[in-house]
Amino acid sequence: MILDQACLFLHRELHEISKIQEIVINPNFTGVLLENEDMGMAMNVRKGSGNPAEIFIQAIEALIGLDGLTGLDRHSKTADPLLLSVKVALINALSKPFMTEEYLHAGGYITAQGRDHYSIREMVKHQTVVIVGFGGNVTKIASRAARVYVTELEPERFYSTVVNAKGRSKGPFCADLIHAREAEPYFRKADSIILTGSTLVTGTMEDILGKCHGKRVIVYGMTAGFFPEPLFDRGVDAVATTVVKDSFQMMEALKNCGPMVERFFSGAGQELFIQKNK
Repeated sequence: MILDQACLFLHRELHEISKIQEIVINPNFTGVLLENEDMGMAMNVRKGSGNPAEIFIQAIEALIGLDGLTGLDRHSKTADPLLLSVKVALINALSKPFMTEEYLHAGGYITAQGRDHYSIREMVKHQTVVIVGFGGNVTKIASRAARVYVTELEPERFYSTVVNAKGRSKGPFCADLIHAREAEPYFRKADSIILTGSTLVTGTMEDILGKCHGKRVIVYGMTAGFFPEPLFDRGVDAVATTVVKDSFQMMEALKNCGPMVERFFSGAGQELFIQKNK
């Protein structure tokens, strides 16, 4: 399993283990701050996750003050999406020492920082693309790709209704929305598959990657902010993630900005594009 492999890497390679200082559950993201000021984030399920049940709050309260690896071990078998979001955010926080360009280059990866230095949409130019998860890149990718399909667990949440002199219509118009349970035929016809890291939280990434053999696979998003070996071992070609650089600013945004927190990613984080040096 991807997360098991990521945890084993941390147990093997991490020698200075900081304690968990603070956890924030935002409507869209979870943030975990360590006492050494390293921070990690992960997307969470969007149904009321900013106001979780008491049993969940108690579970994360028990993590405060533990060293990070012990915190991971406490939830090694969890399948609850919210607890998985905390676990992935903690993995990402502990992974900060291994997400520097120097360390990644030494491990056989090539990197680029910032959106100006890479473009997913150029990688999929004139291709048929399946995007797993409706993210902010859909329209940009659709502007270059030949055809775009977007799979979602609840596609109805992403439709728009348009009324004008021509009558009624349903958006989006840049891509076709597909229910996740009907996605497999679209995977087969795709040239490239762009996969949100939040599938680590829903527990579906392993299954999806198993359907991507022979395709170019790009994993994107803040949730995929850990040393990428487990992803490349499973056939991923590139990872486009964001590493937190200003922990204070990012935690303040999580606490105070609700679902609009993504507007602050560019100011408090550093976009990082990673490929294997072949």
